[in-house]
Amino acid sequence: MFSEYIKLTGRGEKGRRPLTMSEAEQALTDYLNGDASLLQMAVLLMLQRVRCETPEEAAGYIKALRTKVSPEWKALTTDLDWPCFAGKKRQPPWLLLAAKVLAADGVKILLHGHMSVDLIKYQVESACPLLNISIADTPESAQAALQKDALVYIPLSSYCPELIELLALREQVGLRTPLNTVARSINPSAAPYSIHGVFHKSYEKIHAQAAVLNKEYSVIAFKGEGGESEVNPRVSTLACGVVQVDGKAQYVEQDWPTYLEDFSGSHTEVSAEYLLKVWNKEIVDEYGDAAVITTVAMVLKQMHPEHSQSDVLEKAKQLWETRKL
Repeated sequence: MFSEYIKLTGRGEKGRRPLTMSEAEQALTDYLNGDASLLQMAVLLMLQRVRCETPEEAAGYIKALRTKVSPEWKALTTDLDWPCFAGKKRQPPWLLLAAKVLAADGVKILLHGHMSVDLIKYQVESACPLLNISIADTPESAQAALQKDALVYIPLSSYCPELIELLALREQVGLRTPLNTVARSINPSAAPYSIHGVFHKSYEKIHAQAAVLNKEYSVIAFKGEGGESEVNPRVSTLACGVVQVDGKAQYVEQDWPTYLEDFSGSHTEVSAEYLLKVWNKEIVDEYGDAAVITTVAMVLKQMHPEHSQSDVLEKAKQLWETRKL
């Protein structure tokens, strides 16, 4: 049966077609249940990679993987889902300071990711301990951290280990697969809000459109710095998202103008130590300030769509400047 999915996707130009949402869901379910080999799954993913996965295929894969997340994770009390799967190379993960600012304002945040997706880059998880962000591997320890700090990071191995082998295909074949898109979209705690950063332009639309298909009502996706869920303040940003209108999920787009005009600063030290110094106001980093403010503002806008961009930017600036050390 699985070979039929490969045939549908890989036939000649006139015969091939994308999988439907239900076909994609069933294909990945078959693999997860042991009814297809890793080789078969890899071939299917590579065929989809060549032409770019569709929102329907992504949505089907997301549905299949969510069945592997235990109800205990989904029962966590969270407001914001924040996937961190890209890693950073030119800038430290300013998103962690943005998360700390929002958590201090009462937003309960679940960060999650996988250390081995791109070993060349500095991984977000490695910066958490020095910044006093708890890393939890059970729902119980995650809930305790959320109650204490309103912020916690959980590794992929704790909530969906089945995905690890599939993500490792990138190292073997040298190309990302559709599951690099899907990994960001699992939302293990079923948080009502979710922020996704993408590396390649146009993938933000796939994330948002897949969310519409899965009837998610508040997702926002954009081309983040280094592919992470973090705004690059030196460029304008197109944010694609989902809002609820009359009880239905509706696709929307927002244009965020450049926040740092004519900024010529060089790349920054990529380390948790540097982030901590900026947090403690031992170092002033204009780019870092702007990255935190714009990322916080985008989350605030998502949670409070009735507010203007200028209002949420001003609120974000205030939260950042008045942070408690």
